[in-house]
Amino acid sequence: MDFDGLSMKQVTGLSPSFSMRLLSFIQDAMPLRLKEIHFVKQPFLFNMVWQMFKPFVREKLRKRMFFHGSKMSSLHAYIPPSHLPKNYDGELPEIDYSSADWYPLMLTYENKIKEWNTYGRRKN
Repeated sequence: MDFDGLSMKQVTGLSPSFSMRLLSFIQDAMPLRLKEIHFVKQPFLFNMVWQMFKPFVREKLRKRMFFHGSKMSSLHAYIPPSHLPKNYDGELPEIDYSSADWYPLMLTYENKIKEWNTYGRRKN
C-alpha cells in the first residue's frame, strides 16, 4: 500500500465508523487471505492515524504488516526489485497511478458493477 501524498483532507474524510467497517471487512469478511501487507511512503500523518487503529487490529494481522517508509531496500527484502516497478526502485516500468487509464475501463463495466452492488443481505 503506497501512501505517498496522503493529506489531512483525505484522513478527515475517513469517518471512525467507516474505518471500523473497513477494518472489520479486512479481518472478518474479505474473501482472500492476506499473507503480508507492505506499507510504503507513509508520511508522519499516517503514523498518527495508525496509532489510533492499531489497538483494533488483531495480532495475527498485525504480525503480517510491514512498514517500510521510503526505504525501498527494506521492501526489497520481501519483494525482489525484478518484481517491482521503478516507483519502488524496481526493474519494471514505472506505474502511473492516475485514473486516466483505469477510469474509462471501469465505465465500460458500470452496469456490471451496479449489478454487483445489489448483492449481499437484504435491507428491511
